[in-house]
Amino acid sequence: MLQEQSRLFQQLLFAADMVLTGVCWVAAYYLRFEVLASWPLPLPEWLPVGRYLAFLPWILIVAAIVFWASGLYVPDRAQRLTRLVLSVGKAVGIALIVLMAFLSLYRDFYVSRLTIIVFACLTPVLMMALRMLLYLFVRRARHQGRYLRRVLIVGAGVTGRRLEQSFAAYPWMGMSVVGFVDDHKVGEPGVLGTTADVVRLVDQAERPIDYVYIALPLTAARRIEALLEELSTRLVHVCLVPDLLQHDIINSRISEVDGMPILHLIDEAPIDFRRVMKRVSDVVFSLLVLLVTSPLLVVIAAAVRFTSPGPALYRQERMSLNGHRFMMLKFRSMPEGIEKGSGAVWAKEGEDRATPLGRLLRRTSLDELPQFLNVLKGDMSVVGPRPERPVFIDQFKGYVPRYMLRHKMKAGITGWAQVNGWRGNTSLKKRIQYDLYYIQNWSLALDLKIVVLTIWKGFVHRNAY
Repeated sequence: MLQEQSRLFQQLLFAADMVLTGVCWVAAYYLRFEVLASWPLPLPEWLPVGRYLAFLPWILIVAAIVFWASGLYVPDRAQRLTRLVLSVGKAVGIALIVLMAFLSLYRDFYVSRLTIIVFACLTPVLMMALRMLLYLFVRRARHQGRYLRRVLIVGAGVTGRRLEQSFAAYPWMGMSVVGFVDDHKVGEPGVLGTTADVVRLVDQAERPIDYVYIALPLTAARRIEALLEELSTRLVHVCLVPDLLQHDIINSRISEVDGMPILHLIDEAPIDFRRVMKRVSDVVFSLLVLLVTSPLLVVIAAAVRFTSPGPALYRQERMSLNGHRFMMLKFRSMPEGIEKGSGAVWAKEGEDRATPLGRLLRRTSLDELPQFLNVLKGDMSVVGPRPERPVFIDQFKGYVPRYMLRHKMKAGITGWAQVNGWRGNTSLKKRIQYDLYYIQNWSLALDLKIVVLTIWKGFVHRNAY
């Protein structure tokens, strides 16, 4: 929720965090050995505060490395309160894990567990309190017109207007948009002229323009180059915001190769803390489901074997992240070997290949339960786009736009499209639309919402054949 902008401000914030970390470490010692001397746990072996202070430099070194590496001081990043809380919590959590690993190897110094718990509670709370105070100070100052940065946006299209809305949504950034320039939208609200007027507006502005944001489409590459050349003779800051909103951007990020910036437009999600937590939650949730439903799994497997000759489980090739092929598990709902003659057939209303028990399993989605084993193996996730058979993918990718983009996320047992009714023999275009929305907006909170909706809406669906 706080927008740190200058390098000096980042350094000051970092220094303040180090001071708070040290204060919390000392405070945790006194709270444990003075305030909580006999409650709620018996007092451990007493050590003088000097021993704890001697260990403080190592704590500060670990905290400094982890806090910087976790991106806690990345400038020019607008944050909502929830994201800021998660960022601080993640940084402190990782630092504590590293610290505990270090303490397990350092045999000469035993730290009270309650001291660690108190330290783990105090540190993020004080770090958040510091940021909230700074936020309140900055917001008040900018409401009074101080510390504002005046911005001229080149391009009044969708990207340029969205940029203006973003600045308005994050007023603590202090970005004040003075207007737009656009060769094709002169006369529209806020448009001050064409791109040929940029230098004149910068030079003749009554109050200095601090930033010029270029939000032009890639087709205007020559004009962008000319603007960069013209503005290089001025002191204004120039930022490029490529107008890519007309394209499907999947997991976009910026990297570099030997100093050259590389913009990733279509990519898989990078391995970060969220993906690690998604994998952990997948494993934990799948183990719980398999444990709770184990009696039901045994009954269904026996019923399948009893009502139809053949194995209880059916293995079918599907495609997941980046085209990875795997054998998806289901309870067998058709007679053994029925596809040898018909080949792969898209399930639709009226098809009569399923056994009576198989039709019931499909209607109730109980045939999907073995896929939690695929999740444990790592082929699938609990939430994600539903995996499809390669033979059908070869057909769909030719006439369904953007179909292959759904493979930039690991396939799931349930997904955003499914909880919104787009499963079975329904519109593929609509399904892709919902799958891409999920990939572009995925979060642990959205995954939880989809799981809850899946349970809330039930497992019976009219399009499950």
